[in-house]
Amino acid sequence: MGTGQTLLTIAAVMLLGTVILSTNRSLGDTNQVLLNSNVGLEEVSLATSIIEEAQGKTFDEQTDTSNVTALNQLTPANQLGQEGGDSTDLNDFDDYNGLNGNGRLEVDTLSTGIYYAYTRVHYVSLGSGLDNNSSTATWSKRLDVWVWNKDVPDTVKMHTVFSYWYF
Repeated sequence: MGTGQTLLTIAAVMLLGTVILSTNRSLGDTNQVLLNSNVGLEEVSLATSIIEEAQGKTFDEQTDTSNVTALNQLTPANQLGQEGGDSTDLNDFDDYNGLNGNGRLEVDTLSTGIYYAYTRVHYVSLGSGLDNNSSTATWSKRLDVWVWNKDVPDTVKMHTVFSYWYF
């Protein structure tokens, strides 16, 4: 084998090594994108589940069994949350304020790890914008839900507004 053939062989091996390293890097990047997408979908799914469950409940503890016609009949803004601290009895919308008493819920999925959900319920005045919390009772409550996974840096934040109407 001559010097030219040796140099050509060395160049071919270097080119092959470069192609293999580039392919491995691309596969690793693709796996990370797939993991992030899967985690993001699960975060959105968990947040949506919490919101849908909350919307299926009554507006307030007081509206569970009777009609309310005055704002002073509703739960005061500083008392939104689970009555008596029992996290298993979620019977109205504002019980989702803090969900399990310490403000954070843990959900373990076997495929992508542990997700954390943080929830808050506030009264809002529709006339002043949905981002403005009200310190007094109004006919509308907003549920904010944050969901994250400790292995992926993104946090999903979703919210919904639930209003009480009487005729």
